[in-house]
Amino acid sequence: MLALKEGGKFILRIDDTDEERSKDEFIDQIKKDLEWLEINFQEIFKQSERLTRYNENFEKLKEKGLIYPCFEDPEELERKRKRLIERRKPPVYDRAALNLSQNEIAKLIDKGKKPYWRFKLSSKRVIFNDLVRGEVRVETSAQSDPVIKRDDGGYLYNLPSVVDDIDMGITHVVRGEDHVTNSAIQVEMFQALDKLVPIFGHHPMLVSGNGEPFSKRNAASSVKSLREKYLNPIAINSLNISIGTSIDLKPIYSMKEMAKSFDIGTLGRAPARYSEKQLLKLNSMIVSSSSFLQLSDDFNELGYDINEDIWECIKNNIETLTEVKEWLKVIKGPIKNENKLDSEFMRIAEKLLPEEPWDETTWEKWVSKIKKRTKKTGKDLFLPLRLAITGKSNGPELNKLIILIGFKEIRNRLKNN
Repeated sequence: MLALKEGGKFILRIDDTDEERSKDEFIDQIKKDLEWLEINFQEIFKQSERLTRYNENFEKLKEKGLIYPCFEDPEELERKRKRLIERRKPPVYDRAALNLSQNEIAKLIDKGKKPYWRFKLSSKRVIFNDLVRGEVRVETSAQSDPVIKRDDGGYLYNLPSVVDDIDMGITHVVRGEDHVTNSAIQVEMFQALDKLVPIFGHHPMLVSGNGEPFSKRNAASSVKSLREKYLNPIAINSLNISIGTSIDLKPIYSMKEMAKSFDIGTLGRAPARYSEKQLLKLNSMIVSSSSFLQLSDDFNELGYDINEDIWECIKNNIETLTEVKEWLKVIKGPIKNENKLDSEFMRIAEKLLPEEPWDETTWEKWVSKIKKRTKKTGKDLFLPLRLAITGKSNGPELNKLIILIGFKEIRNRLKNN
């Protein structure tokens, strides 16, 4: 949104330096998801194809004495961390490796020890202006020197991100507030490499309806899962742009319109709460305003035997297109009705059911006769009929629905109750 609003480029960067966690099918899924959401990237690149540039900048920092080798194994680091916590001190790396002489380092390497590498922070306060949070201050003295390269030679997040931002001319970096400390680290890396620091913005984290942190491992809320439920991408984008802001919850039908209404400065500081109820509400608004022709491809893909009359009848009672299947069952029958209804009332209703042809006045005429015979009114009159005809307590207008179901099927349903 920010790139579109400011006339910039949206660049898709594939962080695939970790071979075990990086697979082509994951990349393909990301591309499919973005394409479906109509989030168009102008450029794409893989970090795995840029290792030469990372190595060059690694050496630059090393020459400046800002990168140093470490040899502790995970168990040793964990012991150090626990000791500090027991002493009620921050679990910050003690920089023990900085005390190693060149001779000691050589001996460790000769013994088969492979170093991992840390970036040496300044131990000063880093200050930057955040698009969302305003002035941000991070005390690097309270942070461990970040590991930037593993003992297997693979790079971790920070250095490749900085080098990519430099090479791609990135001006704005927007990410979750869990990256505030990383941004402070990266500020020092940009400065160490004598490059301009981009503008940072850290949005609040997304949480579920009950306030639990959202995880990218939550399959039920993945874009793929939402697409498989035939939720409209407009609903998802419209919800995304309103979460954590004062923007009205309503469908916004184009990305350009969304960009116009987007203001990153309106994002609040509180966790942004995802609501499936709101998403379904938006989707229902979009679905109910869609014509049969607009959705015909989706209906064909879902294998629905549906025509325009059916769609016009049921569309205001649909949250997602997968629910159409239930109403097709109601219309075409047979239905399984487990409601216990007054058999005498059903007998009278069946006896008074008029022969076809029917139109939209048939329902009112039929109900008037039943009312006159049984003396029932209101809910006592209408609800038993709806339950007998559809098996449901609410749904589309019955003056239209009974025409689609037809005389024979409705008579059978009344008899069976």
